Amino acid sequence: MTTSMPVNYGVRLALAGLSLLIAVGCEDCDDDNLQIIKEPESQTDLFSQKAAAEVDILWVVDNSESMEAEQRKIADRFADFFTQLINSQVNFHIGIITTDVAEDGKLRQYNGTPVQSCNGCRFITKDVPCPSPDVSYSGLSEAEIEARLLSDCPAQLVFRKLIQVGTDGANYEQGLTTAAMALGAEVDSTGQPLRNVPAENAGFVRDTASLYLIFVSDEQDYSRGPTRYFYRLFEGYKRAGNENKIAISAITGWPVNAAVQMFSACAVLNTGYDSDTGNDDPDLQSALSILDGEAGGCRDPGDSSDLGHAEVGGRFVELACRTNGVLADICSDDYSTALDDLGANAAGLTRKFVVSKPEAIHFGLDCEPFTEDDPFIECGTETADVHAEPLCVIATPLAGGGEQIVKHSANTGYHYEKGTNSVRFDGTFLPAPGTEVRISYKLRPSTLGTCQ
Repeated sequence: MTTSMPVNYGVRLALAGLSLLIAVGCEDCDDDNLQIIKEPESQTDLFSQKAAAEVDILWVVDNSESMEAEQRKIADRFADFFTQLINSQVNFHIGIITTDVAEDGKLRQYNGTPVQSCNGCRFITKDVPCPSPDVSYSGLSEAEIEARLLSDCPAQLVFRKLIQVGTDGANYEQGLTTAAMALGAEVDSTGQPLRNVPAENAGFVRDTASLYLIFVSDEQDYSRGPTRYFYRLFEGYKRAGNENKIAISAITGWPVNAAVQMFSACAVLNTGYDSDTGNDDPDLQSALSILDGEAGGCRDPGDSSDLGHAEVGGRFVELACRTNGVLADICSDDYSTALDDLGANAAGLTRKFVVSKPEAIHFGLDCEPFTEDDPFIECGTETADVHAEPLCVIATPLAGGGEQIVKHSANTGYHYEKGTNSVRFDGTFLPAPGTEVRISYKLRPSTLGTCQ
């Protein structure tokens, strides 16, 4: 996976926020020969949106008795995931296994109506057709859904059949172990890896492709060995120097009213992954207690039974945070946003761009973004008053078309995530692969100081 870094755009001259006085062409300079170089008034960060050329995506799905509703929600909303892969033009493999070690990490086999490039296949490739990835089948029966998918997107039909893995698996979930088995890194009784890829999985993993693991579970993982061991096992799977080609994501439980919310969990936990205690976020201990299951979990709003409660899959969360993956709430009643994020992340597309000078952005006297005292900035062809926003964001949409001004909107544009100092595209807008993203903002005058 590639992480974009901001680049200063244009010439920026500043020294600790102070103006410089430059004497030009004289021996006995006086006031007439002094020029004031003003403080820079704005900053533009330039990012590159890239996509993985190839990616092998392994879904590891809990098949215990409490998972039926969650499997169905993923199946129903898979279009949100798959559309991102299709539009990004990434060369993908998609396979599904369960958390039951009795299945030895073998990829599940499609046994439904034969489709092109998948007659009994064990993983989906770009060769399985999908002329219309954004399929809607709300309110249709299962037979009607299958008929529509056979016409519009056979690849989604294959996934729909494979992802609903059933609920008769072991209640002692070991997703980390089964993932290691599937990849040929099975952990033996002493915690050492064994190189024996199941014959059924032949061809799924490619040496040249990035590897993306997605764990889906409403329970903690009970695999033998510490979480750090599995982190090193997966991180090193592509050999030294290719650690950035591995990413792990998780759809799991999280306490509803916890001090640390799921969307900010990685930012908090990442401060505790080094030996410098001075970097630790004050909420770190709260986050660690959630990973340990001390804060409880959440409940599926559509299931009031005992099976509707989801625990925190703390081990999955930790691995996702360590590898820059995506976290999603398994108790959500709609997986569309989560699967949209997962699809973009798996394709190597970035939704979040961290600005280079967050402490210096001019968000008015109150330092709060998008409040009434924010000074506006001009943007593209729009004057500051017409644009009427403190940030100028220009990008090319994934859906096609030319470069455009992106407006502040959680649904159709971007929003500013103060906790991570980033511009985030969470709605329908996502910058297209291979394009630039430009983010401009006014800088606070030195007389106002920086925002903390």
